[in-house]
Amino acid sequence: QSFVLQEGQGRLPLEVALMTRVNSAPACPNVLQLLDWFDRPRRYILILERPDPCQDLQSFCEENGCLDEGLAKKVLVQLIAALKHCESRGVLHRDVKPENLLISTESQDIKLLDFGCGDLLKRSAYKYFAGTIQYAPPEWFCRQRYHAGPATVWSVGVTLFNILCNRFPFGGALRVTSRSKLTFPITLSTEAVDADGEEENTHRTHTEQQIPAENTL
Repeated sequence: QSFVLQEGQGRLPLEVALMTRVNSAPACPNVLQLLDWFDRPRRYILILERPDPCQDLQSFCEENGCLDEGLAKKVLVQLIAALKHCESRGVLHRDVKPENLLISTESQDIKLLDFGCGDLLKRSAYKYFAGTIQYAPPEWFCRQRYHAGPATVWSVGVTLFNILCNRFPFGGALRVTSRSKLTFPITLSTEAVDADGEEENTHRTHTEQQIPAENTL
């Protein structure tokens, strides 16, 4: 596990430091709150907010099928709000996926969780990938490097495609090339297709630079 020195708090596990940054006031309602944590030999324990009733978005989709476009749009708007908040606090989540989103089964409100693969945000390229390989950006496989903005855009696009279509785009991350084309179910509207296609195009245009938040998310 990684540690960082936090001013006034000493040596903290990186995950705790990231959540402390993100949860400091004013907090974002779309990010799960860290209530407390305890240091133990060889591990640490997190006490987290637990909205009720809720489940992770992957399980929700498995039980209820692909999300309709209205709910998918609601999820996307909240996810973008959470990620823009993380960016404003200098935090890269780095593991955006349906399993790391809690959805209220009553209100459909979303909360981003699990900063265990995260890192401090930087403008230069990352040369180490931590996260779920199916959501890794293509440049990681090609050059073993990636930038925070484009990688986040890519994972958001894969997540959106997954919850709408119940499969990964391009047949999986390892099959993506510069000539790969997205195919969508005929049941999706033009608006939904354009939204996910725009995520792909934005990523391809900016794979070697940090994308400003207002243009990315």
